[in-house]
Amino acid sequence: MSSAGMVQAQAPAFTLADAAAIARRQHPLLTAAGGRRQAAAGAARQESALPNPTFEWRKENYNSPLPRDEFVSIGMPLDLYGRRLALRSAGGFVNSRARADSSTTARDVEYDVARAYWRAALAFALYDAAAAQRLAVDTIARIEVERARQGQVSNGAAMRARLEADRARLSQSAARAEVERARGDLARALAMPFDSVPRPTEALQVDSTVAALPSLDVLLTLARNGRSELLAAKARVDETLRRQRAEKLGTLPAVGVQVGNKRTSGFLTNTAQVGVAVPLFDRNGGNRERARGERLIAEGDLRAAQSAVDAQVMSAYRAYRGLIEEYERTSDAVTGVEGLRTLAARSAEVAAVSGVAYREGAISLFELLDAERVRADVRSAALRAAADVHMARVDLLRALGLPIDGTRFQLMTQ
Repeated sequence: MSSAGMVQAQAPAFTLADAAAIARRQHPLLTAAGGRRQAAAGAARQESALPNPTFEWRKENYNSPLPRDEFVSIGMPLDLYGRRLALRSAGGFVNSRARADSSTTARDVEYDVARAYWRAALAFALYDAAAAQRLAVDTIARIEVERARQGQVSNGAAMRARLEADRARLSQSAARAEVERARGDLARALAMPFDSVPRPTEALQVDSTVAALPSLDVLLTLARNGRSELLAAKARVDETLRRQRAEKLGTLPAVGVQVGNKRTSGFLTNTAQVGVAVPLFDRNGGNRERARGERLIAEGDLRAAQSAVDAQVMSAYRAYRGLIEEYERTSDAVTGVEGLRTLAARSAEVAAVSGVAYREGAISLFELLDAERVRADVRSAALRAAADVHMARVDLLRALGLPIDGTRFQLMTQ
């Protein structure tokens, strides 16, 4: 990939919101999540559906001197104990759980897209920095080679400059390879063809939000009430409770009624029948044991999910707060520490001053090359720090169960 291909001048905007919209529109995992939700809802509805009535027509006494008897009857099982109502109630929680699981899948897809987006943005920015560094060192090397040819400097100085240019070329090549890997990750996250993935256009800049960041207790409450994983786990517990009640009712005798009429010996008479399945051998013990086990599993999963959510929120909150505080740190009169916002600008200023000093003979070539290397290293460090802040913010949004565009998060911090 050429440098011109990397820059993609005047390329159309491709923001994080654009990437999330593409994933929501076409990602196959979201289609599969919708299918699972529909399948779960259908299974729950079928399980609690009313049984079909049975219709019977029967003639007897064929090949017999007796008059033929004709029977017409209709039968229907009865749910006298409310077992089917318990199953229908459980089905409602199945639907809630399926919707929550679908929301979890959608948020996971957005989360993968967001992290892949910022990794790609960082890879492109690092490539641009490596390309600028190579250009600057190549310029120095060409000047030094020409000066060596004219006898103004030693051949050793020219060779040292050329060696530094070769190092910059290798760094640019490594940055190009990282771009390709990052583009592949973004293509996978978006479920797009590799060559169709645009270059991210959002700059690696960080807005100050830590001063207005809600307290950890507020964020924990938000996550506990809104995380779809917890909603699904709670619905699963409620579902298993209803199923356990339904299986307990399954130990009672099943009752069915049948009514009809028969024609025998020329007379038409009515019939009625009540059938009772006596639970003598099968008392639904296996299903009751299974229901108890499923309830214990659901309650354990809920407690585990609650602990996991709290840990995710706390770790994401502290990581984000620590990173953005470091990023926003301003100059200190005692220590002289300055924020990362100005780090790259100060390193560029040092390199520019070193260039002027070298042309005036105040510093050596080695000091100039060292200043250029420091500028490249510091710029890369600043870009990585900004990307870390963005990805830490994405981690916090995911831990809170909020969309990655952070709209609700922004409202909270205002």
